Amino acid sequence: MQARQSASSAFVISLLVAGWGLFYLGRLRWALILLGLILADFLLIGLFATPRALIVGLGVALALKFGSACLAAGLVWRGRAGAEPAGARLVAYAAAVIGVAALLLVLRGPLFGYQLSQIPSGSMEPTLQIGDHIISDTRLSAAPKVGDIVLYRYRNGEAFKRVAGVAGDRLEIVNGEVIVNGRNLGLFHAAPEHVRRPESLSLAPTVIETGHIYLLGDRRDNSNDSRYDGQVAVADVTAKITGIWYSKNRQRIGTTFE
Repeated sequence: MQARQSASSAFVISLLVAGWGLFYLGRLRWALILLGLILADFLLIGLFATPRALIVGLGVALALKFGSACLAAGLVWRGRAGAEPAGARLVAYAAAVIGVAALLLVLRGPLFGYQLSQIPSGSMEPTLQIGDHIISDTRLSAAPKVGDIVLYRYRNGEAFKRVAGVAGDRLEIVNGEVIVNGRNLGLFHAAPEHVRRPESLSLAPTVIETGHIYLLGDRRDNSNDSRYDGQVAVADVTAKITGIWYSKNRQRIGTTFE
C-alpha cells in the first residue's frame, strides 16, 4: 500500500516538535535517537556553562531539528515512509515531548548545571546592562571568590552582584577605592562617574563573617547591596554568572567573566 504521508507535513511537524516527523513516518526508534542527541547536547552545554557553549549548543540543536526535518521529507520522497501511526498516537507523542521539554526547562539548573536569565536593572552597569541575557553556572563547584558575579536569593526572588569579600576578609572603602586585607583594588570594576555618593566613597572597616560574602554592585551609586542589606550567606548563592550570550549590543555577545 502506498504511503499516505506528505513530505511537507513531515518536514513542518519535524520543525515544530523534535522527532515528530520521524514518528509520523513510523520511525519511532529514529525519533528517540534524535531526542537522545538533543538531550546530550544540552547536557554538554551545562558541562561548560559558558556563552560560547550555549551558542554552539543551540546551533547544534537547531541543526539536528532541521536535519531531521529534511530526513523525514526525504523518506517520503524516496517512498520509504513506514506505516502512519493513529492520530491519537501522533498527538500523544507531541504532548509527551512538549511535557518533558517543559519539565526539563523548569529543572534545567539542577539537571543540566546552568541557568538563563535576563538582566532587569542597571545596578551592575557597565558590566551587565539592562536587557542582557546571561548564562550562569549552577553547579557551584568552587566557593565564591572576590570578583565573581553571583546570583543569590533576595527577598522573593533573585539578585545579582559582585563578590567584594569572603569569610575572614577585612574590607573597607576609602575615597571610593575598595581595600581588602590591605590590598587596594581601586574602584573595583566601577566607573568613576558611578562612585560619587558618600556611601560609595567611604565604608568603615568590616570583617566578613564565616559562611558569608560581601557584595557590591558595579554601579555603586545605584545599587542595593551589602552596604544596605548586610552580608549574604553563601548558602543563598544559587549560581555564578559566567557571561553574556545575547545582547542588543552585538559586541557584548559572548562576553565571559572569570
